[in-house]
Parts: sequence; C-alpha cells; structure tokens
Amino acid sequence: MKSILCIIPVMAVCTVMGAPAKPDVLFLLGGQSNMKGNGFTPDLPKTEAFAAFRSAPGNVSIWNDKRKRWEPLEIKQRFGPEIGFAYTLAQAQPDRHIGIIKHAVGGTSMDRWATDGELYGQLLGAYRNAQATVPDATLAAMLWHQGERDSGTEADAKAYKGKMVKHIAAIRRDTGEPNLLFMLGQINPAKSFMGRPRFAYAEIVRGAQANLGVEHTLMVPTDDLEKNAYIRGAAATAAKDQVPGQEDNLHYSAKGQIELGIRFAKTYLKTKEVK
Repeated sequence: MKSILCIIPVMAVCTVMGAPAKPDVLFLLGGQSNMKGNGFTPDLPKTEAFAAFRSAPGNVSIWNDKRKRWEPLEIKQRFGPEIGFAYTLAQAQPDRHIGIIKHAVGGTSMDRWATDGELYGQLLGAYRNAQATVPDATLAAMLWHQGERDSGTEADAKAYKGKMVKHIAAIRRDTGEPNLLFMLGQINPAKSFMGRPRFAYAEIVRGAQANLGVEHTLMVPTDDLEKNAYIRGAAATAAKDQVPGQEDNLHYSAKGQIELGIRFAKTYLKTKEVK
C-alpha cells in the first residue's frame, strides 16, 4: 500500500459562526458493510504516515442526516473508505470544500436497494436534505461498495448485473445528473465467514462488476486490500479476541479501508486530470 506513505497535511477545521463551512462539491456514498466500514481505528499503525488520518481536515464535511447539518469529518471507533477518500481529495483540491453524504447498511442485497425500497429512499432523502443546504454545490460522483450479499445463490449472482445497471440509472435520474460518475469497489470475499461457507458465487458478481458496460462507470480493484482476521479487528491479538468461529476475512481492516478510500479518490482524480 505504497500510496499511504504520502503524508497528508493536517488542517484546522474551517468554521463560520461556529459551524463547519458548507461544501461546494458533493460525493454520495452507499452500499453494505464494507462501505459502512469495519475498519477499527485502534488498528491503524501509530506511524507518521497514518497520523494525518486521525485529524479532521478543514475542507471536508460530512452530512449528519439525523441532525440535518454538516459536521467535520472525524474518524470514529470504526470507519469506512470515506476517511482515505476525503483526506486524499483534501490534499489534491485544497481550494474546494468537500461534502460527504453517506448511507450504508451491512448485509444488504440489491433487492433492498431497489427504487421502491426503504434503503433507496433513505439514501436519496439524505442526498436531497444535504443538497438543499448547499444548492450551488455540484454532485461530482457516487461511491458504491456492495455485492457480497448477492453472491450467496447462483440466481442472485446472475441477476446482479441487471439490478446494478438499473440502480445506476435510477441514481442518475433522481439526482438530476445523467452523466454522474459512478465508482464501485469490486467485492472479494473469502469463501467462508465466521466458520461457515459463504459467497459461493462471488465470481459471478465480480465478473458483473468488471463488465457492467455502463458509461461513466469505473470499478476500483480491491483484491490486495488487507482484511480483518477476526471480527474484533486486524489487531485482535489477545486470546479472548482470537475466537474460533469468529474469523472475519470479509471486511477490510483499518489499513485496507484507508487504501480503498485512496483508490476511490485516485480513480476520481484521474477523470478530472488533477495532479
């Protein structure tokens, strides 16, 4: 993960009358558990290379849909790819104020993200609530990581591509951005989780993700990202944490999540030819 070694400078949080400055460019994030995030902050190496990710960058805010307000992006006990993504953009685009709108729910299939379902409504509702506070901001891209749930049966796996194509079209239609850049992380689950066989048809889903055939859609590779050894995290080294039957190897670790976010950011930046 060589890209992590590029240290991102820590910036003070910009405020206006005590509140975070409002974004002028927005990113919508959605999906299941690897987007929600099972990266454990205590697992981050205590090195200079990772130090910047522990502080809030001044030109990044995240939307809190419960409180209906923008807040500084701060790393919590667990986190997803938004940390590496936002911090990389904060460095590459210091003149922009980046807004993150994220709604992800673990263990969810594409059927639960259908346009007539609750999750899609919540995702779109969060976007509309956030966008209403910054009507002049531009929605630049959507980041998506999901598909493990759809790899459990052959029927679901084979149906994944069609559902994903419809999902991308719906997001673009309902955000009013017909050419919205859509970036999705390719799944790479192990063949078991917590001691039980799982994800038998992951290769079908992976193939669909690599060959969607939809314009302005890019896939982010993940095969070499570090995962959690146990459900308590990559650094679960105590005997009480290393419980047989509690093996993870599905969710990206803290380092894996940082790198995933960096890859999303670099994929986006290449489309804008930002150096």
